[in-house]
Amino acid sequence: MNLITDRWLPVRRADGQQERISPVDITADLQTNPIIALDYPRPDFNGAMMQFLIGLLQTIYAPEDDEEWRERLNDPPTPELLSPVMMQVAAAFNLDGDGPRFMQDFDTTLSGESVKIASLLIEAPGEQTVKLGKDLFQKRRYVTGLCLACSAAALFTLHTNAPSGGAGHRTSLRGGGPLTTLVVPDPREKNYATLWAQLWWNMLDKSAFLSDWLGNNQEISWFPWLAATRTSKEGQTVTPADAHPAIAYWSMPRRIRLDFTTTTSGQCDLCGDLTERLLSQYITRPYGMNGAGWNHPLSPYYQDKKTGWLPTHPQPGGIAYHHWLELTLGQEEEYRPAQVIQVSRQRKSRMPKLLWAFGYDMDNMKARCWYEARLPLIDVPPEQRSLLAGLAQQMVAGADTVKSFLTKSLRNAWFSTGATVRGDFSFISQSFWASTTEGFYQSLWQFTDGVANPTIDLASLKQEISLEWRNLLATKALHLFELWATHGAVEYENPKRIAQAYHMLRRSLYGPLLKKALGLPIEEKALRMRRGERKT
Repeated sequence: MNLITDRWLPVRRADGQQERISPVDITADLQTNPIIALDYPRPDFNGAMMQFLIGLLQTIYAPEDDEEWRERLNDPPTPELLSPVMMQVAAAFNLDGDGPRFMQDFDTTLSGESVKIASLLIEAPGEQTVKLGKDLFQKRRYVTGLCLACSAAALFTLHTNAPSGGAGHRTSLRGGGPLTTLVVPDPREKNYATLWAQLWWNMLDKSAFLSDWLGNNQEISWFPWLAATRTSKEGQTVTPADAHPAIAYWSMPRRIRLDFTTTTSGQCDLCGDLTERLLSQYITRPYGMNGAGWNHPLSPYYQDKKTGWLPTHPQPGGIAYHHWLELTLGQEEEYRPAQVIQVSRQRKSRMPKLLWAFGYDMDNMKARCWYEARLPLIDVPPEQRSLLAGLAQQMVAGADTVKSFLTKSLRNAWFSTGATVRGDFSFISQSFWASTTEGFYQSLWQFTDGVANPTIDLASLKQEISLEWRNLLATKALHLFELWATHGAVEYENPKRIAQAYHMLRRSLYGPLLKKALGLPIEEKALRMRRGERKT
């Protein structure tokens, strides 16, 4: 099987038609019935294979400059133009055979542990989990055979997201379960709501991609499986200084060889296709490629005081508007958006765009959850970005303050003073973020409309928006309090305690702490009350 010439990528067209294509065909029928999305049965495969296609185009078809990037966005290459470009590297994309194999160890006689094919899937229960009978949600033997197409997708997904896997089993270049952020056109832009546009918006021009790289710029340096494996048994690392920039897309932290000697015919347990070659196991051994110091173009980074810039990872609770600032605009010394997000702001295009964020929330080897979200990318002139960022930061600070008020008040409504309280209260936060999402973005759009109007006083507009946001937060918090505090079993409710908690919440919502968080003026009377002073 060859991943350039074979039709193995499941896609969906504008009219809903589903089919399989080769990478060469991503622009087929673009004018009449374009491909609009990948169509895997798993969201992690969709996310990973977007990165596969982005990496492929970035490696062999990067635009020379912004002008060429814009030309290919508006006038995409036909399959006839893409074919000769992709065929130049087709020999590097064999999944099986006697020579180098896609994303597999260079050692054709690799000896190691024989592992069931299901272990390519990140959420598959580990050996210890199965031994202790703790595979309660993800059962053992739920996947016993994969077709070649799903095996290729699973292999790339594992390398891209690789969590810690025990001694010597390296994590991905960005650590276990990294957060990926892509730029995608707003689906309402019908002329650009295509798979091609989604991929092309995440291209860097050659100068930005290659940067200061002066080494070999041939496929043997692009694809690590074409040369002897760079192992890490002695602590060796692969850094941007000694590896081609394309390694960011093609790194191989795991040493794996798919076992084609034991294939059988049958039905793939993921896609359901009948095949004569169903893979059931692979060979693996530890100490694959161990990356260090990389700035991956598709991931945001945060500043760690001890170790410097580190890639962001999804956390419990998911991705919501309180992450908007750090993922889209960043904060100078704390958060840095992905390189493709930064580049998209510089391009001369006013097309409405979204940020598509996704990734696994990992607890070492355990996948706790898969998260993904789409957040608006709001374009403002460079000189106004700090104003927009400042407003967003204050709005999130205010929302976070109200969330704390709400959580504390509900706990006081449910439990008596001094009671030992255990349990997961994250549902309160999640319901609060969800209920205020629309208002947050409407406020940002209102501000950007004001920025575009030279007759509007931005300081006054900012205060007006902050006041409206305070009122919205208060309304939503009181509604959620009533929903959660009074909709339980009547025999367990304490009306006096609920009333007192409600009064405390209402007083907090209109008190000085929230006003301070939102940058609103605090009246003199409120200041005296806060300081414990009395009017003389």
